[in-house]
Formats: sequence, structure tokens, C-alpha cells
Amino acid sequence: MQTMVSTAGAALAQPMGAQPAEPDDLVPGAKAGPWVVERELGRGGMGSVYAVTHEGIGKRAALKVMHRRLVTSSSAERILQEARVVNQVGHPNIVDIFETGTLEDGRPYIVMERLEGMPLSYRADEGKILPDQVIGILLQVCDALIAAHAANVVHRDLKLDNIFLIDNPDDPSQPRVKLLDWGIAKDISTDVRHTIEGQLVGTPQYLAPEQARGAAVSPQTDVYSLGVMAFELFLEQLPFEAETSAEIMAMHLRATPPTPSELWPDIPPGLESLLLAMLTKDPDSRPTMLTVAHTLELIRSELQRRRAEMTEQAAATIAPRDSRPFTRVRPPSSQPVPLTPAGFAPTEQAEEWQQPSRRWQYVLGVFAIAASAAMFVVSRSTESASAATAKQAIVEEAPPVAELPAEVEMPPEYQIADVAPKTPSVELEAAPARVIPASAPAATRHRARITPSPRKAVPAKPRRDAKPLDPDGTLDPYL
Repeated sequence: MQTMVSTAGAALAQPMGAQPAEPDDLVPGAKAGPWVVERELGRGGMGSVYAVTHEGIGKRAALKVMHRRLVTSSSAERILQEARVVNQVGHPNIVDIFETGTLEDGRPYIVMERLEGMPLSYRADEGKILPDQVIGILLQVCDALIAAHAANVVHRDLKLDNIFLIDNPDDPSQPRVKLLDWGIAKDISTDVRHTIEGQLVGTPQYLAPEQARGAAVSPQTDVYSLGVMAFELFLEQLPFEAETSAEIMAMHLRATPPTPSELWPDIPPGLESLLLAMLTKDPDSRPTMLTVAHTLELIRSELQRRRAEMTEQAAATIAPRDSRPFTRVRPPSSQPVPLTPAGFAPTEQAEEWQQPSRRWQYVLGVFAIAASAAMFVVSRSTESASAATAKQAIVEEAPPVAELPAEVEMPPEYQIADVAPKTPSVELEAAPARVIPASAPAATRHRARITPSPRKAVPAKPRRDAKPLDPDGTLDPYL
């Protein structure tokens, strides 16, 4: 966190040493009325700013003092004009100025609140600001400007450097805003001029066309400058950029800004229309600051609705988890997996996952063993019965053997001595062949075992996964 002074311009937000020292610089311990100088906070072309403390009550504040070489009657009046304008408006989003005075050497000073934070330009340089945060910042600026316009005051120098962000304890994502540098603000209810005749005031990058022409300003002038700021914050680039201030002012007068949807394709249509309307060349064609604030509120609601829809879609793509106990399924394998492999010590969670599966495996195993034993007994019994039946059938159905006559004349060479013919007998042995009934049990048949091939793992697709710019150049030497 940086300690920045709640006063005019980016120049005073620079660290010490960024600007050459002035011979009339205040040293620590110097006094400006009841205020005691602690240290220098920053300096610009018009003056320096110091951290001070009230010697009586210890209040901390910031002291802004004009450089002595620039002190004239008109410039002194101009620095005091800032205090009058701020107190004339009186808004919480505008820096508070609570005392004015003059040093012993005649230099005017103002005392304002000291703030802790950083300019919006510093925050934009750190990286892109989310659209919701941008709208929150712009709405606070709109509130301050609506109050100023109601008091007939036009700021005339809106830019990122003059928006100061303060930490918000209630909502860290949305900082509080202070609008700074009212030194060139104009009270359009009077004809009093506090600028040098023929001199343009403002910053070229944020200059409204009527300011570039030197024409009369109005609250619509602030609408244009705020439109440039909004374009820069949402789209991360200025609508008009060139090498010289003259070229930039010419573009504000005649050039058409880029189409926002070309830089942000998903930009809400209402936001694109609002940015282009705020950057219209004709002041009367621009929306009022009140309309700008109302439209920004609607756009924020649209962005929130979009985000809610995206969240719902993302949640719908995620399958809900099953509340039932989870059972792990083993991948297919060509080899049988033992229930308790050697050396395997499953964790408690793994054992819990595998309990249902193991229980069924045991039941099925016991059933298979019992069925096999029963089939084996039945098969053996059937085989024995079948063999006995076959043997008896062969004996009973054997054809009778013809009896030989008692005496048969045989040729001498065929005669067998000492052989008496007897009634023959037939002896049969049990056939060793296994007889299987035609209706054999299914358990005795063997089926081919088909093992599904393991599923191939599909590699996950890799996930696929803008330019801070704040050119500075003030035509007016005032901060």
C-alpha cells in the first residue's frame, strides 16, 4: 500500500526527488499556522504537498503550498478557489478541504484530508480491473459529479490520476473513491474566469471537443471526459491515441472512436451504446450524468445475471455424487486376480471398497465347488450304471454258438490229438470305454472364456487459456 496525498494530479503522486527541489521548500518542523510539517509527500508544477500535524489536537492532514516563483494575484486566487468549490459541493466522494491560509512569505496554502491509498491510474497499471469493480468506481464518481453539477460546478479535468482509491474495510473488493483536483473547476453560474486568456485547461487525452475548441463548458463536458475514462477502464486503451497533443485534440474534434465490441466481443450491448453516446461530439446528444449512473446500474445487474447463468451451467455439467457406498471395480485382466495376493496389504479404505465384491466372490466360489462335486458324483454314478447295462446287454444279445458234431472226419493234417469237443463258453470283460449319456449335464461341457481387452486411456485435452496506458500531458501548468 502506498501513502498518497489527496490532492491535485499525478505529479503530486510522484515520490520525492521526482521533481527538482525548490529553494523555498518547507523543511520538517516548519509551521504553516498551527500545522507542523513532517515530510514532503510530493510535488508538481504548481506547488508542493507536505504531511502535517496540528500542533494542538494532533490531527493529521496534507498541506498544499504554491511555489513562490508562480505566485501572482490570479494564481493565488485560483488555489483558494479549489477550497471554495469543494466546500460548496460538500460530498463524501470529494476530498475535504478544511482550512486555507498564507505563509509569512505570502504564498497561499490549503489544508486537506490525508488519505491512504493510490490513484486509479496506478491501479490500472497493475492489471485489468474487473467490470463489476469498474462500475462500482464509476458510480461513485457519478455521485460526486451529480452533486457538483447540482451546485453549478464543472470539474473540467477528469482523468484516472484525479481519482483516488481508498481501502474499504466493509468491502475489500470495492474501494472507496475520492475525486481530487478541483483547482480548474468552473462555477458556470458566474462569469468569473480563473484561467489565463487563450489558455486551454485540461488533459488532452480526456479533453472534450468543446474544450479543445475553447467553447463554453457544461456538465456534459464532464460526461465526455468520464466516457473516455470508462472506455479506458473497460477496454484497456484510450479511444484516441497519437504522438502529440495537437493530434489527439484533433481526433477528439473529428475522429470516430473504435467500436467497443471489436475490442470486447462479449461486451453488453447496453454498455457499448452508453460508451458511444458519452463520446458523442455534440454535447446536447450526450446523456446526463444521472442517466449514466442509472444505465451503469442496469449494466451491473446484467453482468451479475450472466455470471449466475454461467455458474448454473457449470454446476449442471458436473454429475452429482452417489450417496451409496462406493464399490471399486477392478480393470479387466487376462490373468485371474487372487482374492488375497501375497504381499498385498490393502488400506482400510480399500478393504471397505472391496468388502461387497469379496463377499460375493466367496459365495460364488463355494457354490461353484459344491456344484462341481455334485456333478462329479452324478457323473460317476451314471458312468457305472451305463457300463453295467452295456455289459448285460452284450451278454444277453450274443448269438448262440453252433454245437459241433461228436465225430467229424477231418483231414489228417487237421486232426488234433487228445482234444475232446466240449460245449464252448464265452467270457467277456467290461469295456474300458467311457459311456456318456446323450443328455450330458451342462457342467461337463467346456466353454471358451472370452476376456475383454482393457480400455484405453484417453488423454485429457489441454486447457486453453489486455494494456495499461496512461499517457500524461497537461496543457495547463496547474496540477
